[in-house]
Amino acid sequence: MWDKVKTYPEHFWLGVGLIAIGVWLITNDRFFMWPPYAVDFFNDDLFGGFFVADGLGLLLWLLEGSVSVKWNRRFITIAACLMGFLSSYQFLIWVATGHYMSWISNTIITAFVLIMARRSDTRES
Repeated sequence: MWDKVKTYPEHFWLGVGLIAIGVWLITNDRFFMWPPYAVDFFNDDLFGGFFVADGLGLLLWLLEGSVSVKWNRRFITIAACLMGFLSSYQFLIWVATGHYMSWISNTIITAFVLIMARRSDTRES
């Protein structure tokens, strides 16, 4: 089990990070504040649940015996989309309200995910 974590440490930490971000979004029901008409939609627990589900999926993919390249691509693509959307949305909140959101650190995580996707093995194993 832990040999896969040693082989793919960035997948492990991305999965843990996605779960942590998802739990943060689920527990903070008033995190997003703009636009006023969409605040309830973006503060819904479902949004954070997507992060938790993708993180759990990535960890389960990693810890299972046969590592499927197809599922790796799916989980990394979903992670890149979620992090890209979160970074963009937090940047827009900062521009519109002046209230700093953690868009810079999330952009760095997005770049990490994109670099990880670029370096991932795309051959069937």
